[in-house]
Amino acid sequence: MDRRSFITSLFGGIAVAGIGGTAMAKSLTEAAPKPVELAAGEIDPALKAGLDQTDAEFTQYHRRPYPRHHRRPPPPVHHRRPRRVVRNGRVYWVR
Repeated sequence: MDRRSFITSLFGGIAVAGIGGTAMAKSLTEAAPKPVELAAGEIDPALKAGLDQTDAEFTQYHRRPYPRHHRRPPPPVHHRRPRRVVRNGRVYWVR
């Protein structure tokens, strides 16, 4: 594939993707149904029928009383031994 055909196919693909995406978005906005406004506390009849038909065996939720993974313990604390420092004839113990 030479450089000219590569550039042509690249720009052609970008143009087709842009045109197709625009057409698809336009068709989705035109075909979108208007939402049905229900009074407060009411459920759509189709949704209510679907909820009544669900299989209750597969809708159970179980929460573990403990976390699944164990966190690593904190790194051990290394205590430095005090060292002897002499300044101006005085002795200090510094950690």
